[in-house]
Amino acid sequence: ETSTLYIHCVRAIERGLKTGVHGIPLMGSGDWNYGMNTVGNQGRGESVWLGWFLINILNNFAPLCREMDDEDRGTRYLEAAQRIAENIELHAWDGSWYRRAYFDNGLPLGSAENTECKIDSLTQSWAVISGAGQKERIVDAMTAVENYLVKKDEGLVMLLTPPFDDGDLN
Repeated sequence: ETSTLYIHCVRAIERGLKTGVHGIPLMGSGDWNYGMNTVGNQGRGESVWLGWFLINILNNFAPLCREMDDEDRGTRYLEAAQRIAENIELHAWDGSWYRRAYFDNGLPLGSAENTECKIDSLTQSWAVISGAGQKERIVDAMTAVENYLVKKDEGLVMLLTPPFDDGDLN
Protein backbone atom coordinates (compact mmCIF):
# COMPACT_ATOMS: atom_id res chain seq x y z
CA GLU A 1 0.00 0.00 0.00
CA THR A 2 1.32 3.43 -0.94
CA SER A 3 1.39 5.88 1.89
CA THR A 4 1.98 9.61 1.90
CA LEU A 5 4.22 11.47 4.28
CA TYR A 6 1.05 12.95 5.77
CA ILE A 7 -0.35 9.48 6.53
CA HIS A 8 3.00 8.42 8.00
CA CYS A 9 2.88 11.44 10.36
CA VAL A 10 -0.74 10.70 11.28
CA ARG A 11 0.15 7.10 12.17
CA ALA A 12 3.00 8.27 14.41
CA ILE A 13 0.79 10.85 16.12
CA GLU A 14 -2.03 8.34 16.64
CA ARG A 15 0.42 5.95 18.29
CA GLY A 16 1.64 8.75 20.54
CA LEU A 17 -1.90 9.59 21.67
CA LYS A 18 -2.11 6.47 23.84
CA THR A 19 -2.24 7.57 27.47
CA GLY A 20 -2.04 6.01 30.91
CA VAL A 21 -4.14 6.33 34.05
CA HIS A 22 -3.27 10.03 34.48
CA GLY A 23 -4.15 10.85 30.86
CA ILE A 24 -0.46 11.49 30.09
CA PRO A 25 1.20 9.79 27.08
CA LEU A 26 2.65 6.34 27.63
CA MET A 27 6.43 6.18 27.89
CA GLY A 28 7.11 2.63 26.78
CA SER A 29 10.72 1.54 27.19
CA GLY A 30 11.93 5.13 26.98
CA ASP A 31 11.00 8.41 25.39
CA TRP A 32 14.06 10.28 24.14
CA ASN A 33 16.08 9.28 27.22
CA TYR A 34 17.09 5.64 26.84
CA GLY A 35 18.46 5.66 30.37
CA MET A 36 14.85 5.66 31.56
CA ASN A 37 14.09 2.39 29.76
CA THR A 38 12.47 0.74 32.79
CA VAL A 39 10.06 3.56 33.64
CA GLY A 40 7.26 2.33 31.39
CA ASN A 41 8.45 -0.91 29.82
CA GLN A 42 5.42 -2.79 31.19
CA GLY A 43 3.12 -0.52 29.21
CA ARG A 44 1.67 1.68 31.96
CA GLY A 45 4.39 4.28 32.66
CA GLU A 46 3.71 7.82 31.50
CA SER A 47 6.07 10.55 30.25
CA VAL A 48 5.30 14.16 31.20
CA TRP A 49 8.01 15.38 28.81
CA LEU A 50 6.40 13.39 26.00
CA GLY A 51 3.11 15.07 26.93
CA TRP A 52 4.57 18.56 26.43
CA PHE A 53 6.29 17.44 23.22
CA LEU A 54 3.09 15.90 21.86
CA ILE A 55 1.10 19.03 22.70
CA ASN A 56 3.58 21.00 20.59
CA ILE A 57 3.25 18.52 17.71
CA LEU A 58 -0.56 18.43 17.86
CA ASN A 59 -0.91 22.21 17.91
CA ASN A 60 1.47 22.57 14.96
CA PHE A 61 0.06 19.65 12.95
CA ALA A 62 -3.63 20.61 13.26
CA PRO A 63 -3.39 23.41 10.65
CA LEU A 64 -1.84 20.92 8.21
CA CYS A 65 -4.83 18.64 8.79
CA ARG A 66 -7.09 21.47 7.67
CA GLU A 67 -4.94 22.01 4.57
CA MET A 68 -5.24 18.29 3.80
CA ASP A 69 -9.05 18.55 4.07
CA ASP A 70 -8.95 16.52 7.29
CA GLU A 71 -10.71 19.08 9.50
CA ASP A 72 -12.14 16.55 11.97
CA ARG A 73 -8.69 15.13 12.70
CA GLY A 74 -7.26 18.62 13.19
CA THR A 75 -10.04 19.46 15.64
CA ARG A 76 -9.50 16.17 17.47
CA TYR A 77 -5.76 16.88 17.74
CA LEU A 78 -6.35 20.34 19.22
CA GLU A 79 -8.78 18.84 21.74
CA ALA A 80 -6.25 16.11 22.60
CA ALA A 81 -3.54 18.74 23.15
CA GLN A 82 -5.82 20.63 25.54
CA ARG A 83 -6.76 17.43 27.41
CA ILE A 84 -3.11 16.36 27.81
CA ALA A 85 -2.18 19.83 29.11
CA GLU A 86 -5.03 19.69 31.63
CA ASN A 87 -3.95 16.22 32.77
CA ILE A 88 -0.33 17.30 33.19
CA GLU A 89 -1.42 20.29 35.27
CA LEU A 90 -3.72 18.09 37.34
CA HIS A 91 -1.40 15.12 37.87
CA ALA A 92 2.21 16.14 37.22
CA TRP A 93 2.72 19.35 39.21
CA ASP A 94 4.95 18.51 42.17
CA GLY A 95 4.58 21.79 44.06
CA SER A 96 7.54 23.71 42.62
CA TRP A 97 8.18 21.93 39.29
CA TYR A 98 6.71 19.39 36.91
CA ARG A 99 7.40 15.71 37.47
CA ARG A 100 9.29 13.85 34.74
CA ALA A 101 7.21 10.68 34.50
CA TYR A 102 5.22 7.99 36.26
CA PHE A 103 6.57 4.46 36.56
CA ASP A 104 4.46 1.46 35.55
CA ASN A 105 3.53 1.02 39.23
CA GLY A 106 2.26 4.62 39.46
CA LEU A 107 5.17 6.06 41.46
CA PRO A 108 6.39 9.47 40.25
CA LEU A 109 9.81 10.29 38.84
CA GLY A 110 11.17 13.82 39.01
CA SER A 111 9.44 14.42 42.31
CA ALA A 112 10.68 15.92 45.57
CA GLU A 113 9.91 12.52 47.12
CA ASN A 114 12.50 10.73 44.91
CA THR A 115 16.03 10.01 46.14
CA GLU A 116 17.32 10.29 42.54
CA CYS A 117 16.11 12.57 39.75
CA LYS A 118 14.08 14.84 42.01
CA ILE A 119 13.97 17.38 39.18
CA ASP A 120 14.54 17.03 35.43
CA SER A 121 15.29 20.08 33.29
CA LEU A 122 13.63 18.68 30.16
CA THR A 123 10.15 18.66 31.63
CA GLN A 124 10.45 22.22 32.90
CA SER A 125 11.89 23.50 29.62
CA TRP A 126 9.21 21.87 27.49
CA ALA A 127 6.46 23.29 29.69
CA VAL A 128 7.74 26.62 28.35
CA ILE A 129 8.61 25.54 24.78
CA SER A 130 5.19 23.94 24.23
CA GLY A 131 3.45 27.12 25.37
CA ALA A 132 1.08 24.92 27.35
CA GLY A 133 2.36 25.21 30.92
CA GLN A 134 0.41 27.44 33.31
CA LYS A 135 2.18 30.80 33.37
CA GLU A 136 2.67 31.05 37.14
CA ARG A 137 3.85 27.44 37.32
CA ILE A 138 6.43 27.77 34.57
CA VAL A 139 7.96 30.70 36.45
CA ASP A 140 8.27 28.48 39.54
CA ALA A 141 9.53 25.55 37.45
CA MET A 142 12.24 27.58 35.74
CA THR A 143 13.25 29.10 39.09
CA ALA A 144 13.67 25.53 40.36
CA VAL A 145 15.83 24.74 37.30
CA GLU A 146 17.96 27.78 38.12
CA ASN A 147 18.24 26.78 41.79
CA TYR A 148 18.88 23.04 41.37
CA LEU A 149 20.30 22.45 37.91
CA VAL A 150 22.26 25.52 36.79
CA LYS A 151 25.88 25.56 37.96
CA LYS A 152 27.05 28.99 36.80
CA ASP A 153 30.51 28.62 38.31
CA GLU A 154 31.02 25.47 36.22
CA GLY A 155 29.23 26.74 33.08
CA LEU A 156 26.86 23.79 33.31
CA VAL A 157 23.16 23.04 33.18
CA MET A 158 22.50 19.55 34.49
CA LEU A 159 19.83 17.36 32.93
CA LEU A 160 18.60 16.11 36.31
CA THR A 161 19.62 15.89 39.95
CA PRO A 162 20.49 13.94 42.01
CA PRO A 163 21.98 11.48 39.51
CA PHE A 164 20.87 7.87 39.19
CA ASP A 165 23.53 6.30 41.33
CA ASP A 166 23.00 4.35 44.52
CA GLY A 167 19.38 5.25 45.25
CA ASP A 168 16.25 3.16 45.35
CA LEU A 169 15.22 3.69 41.71
CA ASN A 170 16.05 1.01 39.16
